[in-house]
Amino acid sequence: MSQPRRVATNQSPMRLVLILLFSIFIVELGIMALILALPLVAPHGWVAALIDASVLSALLFPVLFFVVFRPLARHIKELEQAETALRAVHDQLELRVQERTVELEQRNREISLLAEMSDFLQACDTAAEAYGVITRTGQQLFPGTMGVLFVYSPSRNDLEGLASWGELALNPNERVFAPDDCWALRRGRMYRLENPRTDPSCRHVPSPPPGKYLCAPMIAQGEVLGVMHLRQNRLAAKSADSAAPLNERLAVALAEHAAVAVINLKLRETLRNQSIHDPLTGLFNRRYMEETLEREIGRAERSQGPLGVVMLDLDHFKHFNDTYGHDAGDLLLRDVGTLLNTQIRGGDIACRYGGDEFTLILPEMPLDIVRERVEALRLGIKQLNVRHLGQSLGTLTVSAGIAMFPEHGADGATLLRPADRALYRAKAEGRDRVAAAETPAGQVVGRSTASRYPPDRKYHV
Repeated sequence: MSQPRRVATNQSPMRLVLILLFSIFIVELGIMALILALPLVAPHGWVAALIDASVLSALLFPVLFFVVFRPLARHIKELEQAETALRAVHDQLELRVQERTVELEQRNREISLLAEMSDFLQACDTAAEAYGVITRTGQQLFPGTMGVLFVYSPSRNDLEGLASWGELALNPNERVFAPDDCWALRRGRMYRLENPRTDPSCRHVPSPPPGKYLCAPMIAQGEVLGVMHLRQNRLAAKSADSAAPLNERLAVALAEHAAVAVINLKLRETLRNQSIHDPLTGLFNRRYMEETLEREIGRAERSQGPLGVVMLDLDHFKHFNDTYGHDAGDLLLRDVGTLLNTQIRGGDIACRYGGDEFTLILPEMPLDIVRERVEALRLGIKQLNVRHLGQSLGTLTVSAGIAMFPEHGADGATLLRPADRALYRAKAEGRDRVAAAETPAGQVVGRSTASRYPPDRKYHV
């Protein structure tokens, strides 16, 4: 900001009067010299002219002092006072502008960081990625603080610390706590502890509290999802800007952004699970199976590894529905789905193909091991003891057909057809058995199929 133009008031009033008197003296001297130049004036009349000029100046001085000097001095003093006041106002305004500029720059930085965090959170696919983004932003927004993000567990009986920053090391008692242990959750709004000696402390904070802290609830769409805990660093508390880390407005803004991200991820995960899972059995649905099968075929082709596809069908399932009702049939399907989910490997895919049919995708598993695993599943399903309304539903059996890539098909559609034909052959041969798909020459692919794969490859069963 430019300095104001100063008024030229530094000259002394007495100096101005002396200059004025000197000017009068010169004028009078000139007049006297003009008179002396006339022929009627005596030769030594310049002395008289000088005396007359001096006398006239002496007579004019009191008049000039009271008529000119005092009002002029008073006016000059008023100008100096106005200039001093203007300079003080200018300094105050300049200081306020500088403070406001720093504040606006800080506010713009905070807004930019929050906007950047929102962009990253929208692109996150998992909660772990979102918590990492929130942690990084918390470190940038609150330097010199320690922060933790506590989120409700699915049961909503407790909260668990899932993200943290700073030098905060949580002990097991601090990492998980009940909702009633936090004043912010109990009151439904932010709680700030200023004086550890007098203010009530949250039970999830060590006693006595190590210093100032605040808890901001994470609320989105009317649902409380957790709480953000900010604790002042002891080293930062001794510095001059110790109040900056516990900015309430900024803490609430970060908690709101984090809450929106968490609820969006939960909603996205719920929608994704609904789109790829069968609601009755919890297994993957047919659409997900078809997409995954093509992906696994491409992976098996690149690695030159085996890939097994199994079609399973519950025997006489219509009899169960007709005899015990559809509720009993749904219970059977759920129990079969639970068994398949618990008995397969982590990389295997179990799907409900439709009705009482199920599909298994078994990567990196040769035919003999696939047959062994399916036989174990067949026996496990046969040993299920399903009861409905206190009544046993009897013994449940299953028939299965196996097809291998690339012997029986080069893509998903052509690989499922031989597996389905092998399934119907198992049913035609008496049900409750496992059959492998036939080769185009009409021979059953047996244990020799594994010989096409490298002998040193180890397959995980």
